[in-house]
This record gives sequence, C-alpha cells and structure tokens, in this order.
Amino acid sequence: MADQLGMGVIGCGSIAGAHLPAEQALDEIATVAVCDLDEQAARQRAEEFEVATIYRDYHDLLADDNVDAVAILLPHHLHRDCAVAAAQAGKHILCEKPMAISIAETDDMIAAAEEAGVVLMIAQVLRFRPANIRARELIRDGAIGEVKNVIRRRYGKSGDPGRDWALKPEEAGGWVLYGYGAHEIDMILWLNDAEAHEVYAQAQRNNPAWHDYDEISMEMRLSNEAIASMHHTVNSPVSAWDCLVIGTQGGMLIESERILLNGETMEVPLDGSATHRVQTAEFAAAVLEGREPEASGRDVRKTMAALEAAKLSIAQGRVVDASEL
Repeated sequence: MADQLGMGVIGCGSIAGAHLPAEQALDEIATVAVCDLDEQAARQRAEEFEVATIYRDYHDLLADDNVDAVAILLPHHLHRDCAVAAAQAGKHILCEKPMAISIAETDDMIAAAEEAGVVLMIAQVLRFRPANIRARELIRDGAIGEVKNVIRRRYGKSGDPGRDWALKPEEAGGWVLYGYGAHEIDMILWLNDAEAHEVYAQAQRNNPAWHDYDEISMEMRLSNEAIASMHHTVNSPVSAWDCLVIGTQGGMLIESERILLNGETMEVPLDGSATHRVQTAEFAAAVLEGREPEASGRDVRKTMAALEAAKLSIAQGRVVDASEL
C-alpha cells in the first residue's frame, strides 16, 4: 500500500449505491472486490462499478491480499463480528452507522482495531454535510456564546425501510432508535463537542408495522452542562428535520441547506453525493497518513453510549448516566 487503497465492499444493498460511487471518484482508492451472500446482488454491483472480484463470504474477501481496507455495509447486528474479523486480518475499516447495537459490541470493535493497529471509522455522514460543518465552526467560534439548550427534531412519514432485518429489533437494535437515532444523537454531541451524561428517554409504539418503538423523545444533560432534547417520529404527515442551538448570546437553527443565525440567513447548499465523497476521502487520508479519522470508533463511542443509555431508560423508566457505560 503506497498512495492508493485497495478497497473491499462487504454488503451490496442500497447503501452500497452511495459508497461505491464515492470510492470510484477518488484517486486514493481502487475498489478491488465486492461481497454479498446474495451472489446476484454482488454481481450486479460488480458489473455496475467494474469491480473485478466477487465473494459470497466476507472471510474470503478478508483473505485477499489485494484488499487493504473494507467498507462494512451489513445489517447492524453483523457489524461487530465483521469488524473484529477485518481488524484481525489487518484491514482498515469504514463501517456504516450505527457502529453496533450495544456498547459491548462497540468496545469489542475498538479493542480489535487498536490491537491490530488499523483505522476504524464510522460512517456518520451528517458530520460531512456543509451546513453542519459550518454550524459547528460558528458554535466553536462563540457566535452564540455558551451553549445552554439544544433541540433536535426529526419528524416525517416513513414507510417500510425495505429490509426484513430492519423490522427486527434484535437485528436493527430498533430501526428508529439506532437506525435514525445514531444520526440525530451524533449530531447533538458532535456539534457541541460534548458527551451525554444524564439521559432520560420515553418511547411509544404507534404503527404496528415497525414492530418496535417508532415515537421517541429523549432528554440529556451534556458534559458542557447544556441540556439537549431529541424528538423523533416516523408517523407524522408534517415534516421537520432541524436542530435549534440556543446560547448566552443568541441562537441558530440548522437545517439541511441553511443556517438561521441570530436573525440572519446563511445559505449552505447540499450535494449528497459530494458528502459521501468527502467522508470516504477522510477515511482514505487517515489510513494513508497514519492518523485518527473524523468519526473514529473511539469518538463515536460517545454516541453509542448515549443510545444505550436511552435504550436502558426506555426499558427501566429511569434516568441513566451514559458516562458510566
């Protein structure tokens, strides 16, 4: 491995349609293999993106000397085992979010990567959206003073995600809490350079099709002493996806393509495919430069601890200290 990574893609489902073009757009990466239990799915991706080698078993891909790094794009409950095997095989790892479905699995992945000396990065793609990057810079620069309150909303009407495993809580971890919530909680913590301490969450089952909680409200006390709320529904005909951050000297509303800062509007255009390219480029640069990436496994552990605290709070009806997990 000199100035280009040989990349293997494990999992050829829908999210591969975002990762593979991002890899192909970068000179630092050559996609050398794809893998899926469904050989036809692997073959279709290989043909679409002109990838030479196809595997059905990811252990065979991990034994391929042409593979320097892998993108793990599997169902959530498979992330831990695949990442540990990849680390033990000496492969650098870009793993889709959520990192895992428990803090124990999260810690196994971090330990395996550190023992093997490989990069472990989690695809928290919202960190690479221009509006979020700019908002974080403004918060860090003191544009609204000391942050006191954060309110994040994700409201919408979502149908069947189109994946059988996504509707199985034991495999998805809860599609709304872990599948979507991994984005929302990560944004709250990342924007504020903070960790979750006290966590209290409540949840409801509204649409039986989800087989799990599909209405979630979460309250947190952060390590910077701010309070934060996350409210999420997949059953609302009225849509909203934004984050309100209130400080001692003003506030900002962060949306997908604009920021409203103290009464002024800042337009920040979004190119989704470019965002995935920036994310993948960060992974490649971290590997080639021998450094820790943005959204490293160690950093994203904070998000996983907050999610686990929410899960425990919902089950037990109490405040959970995420910093103790």
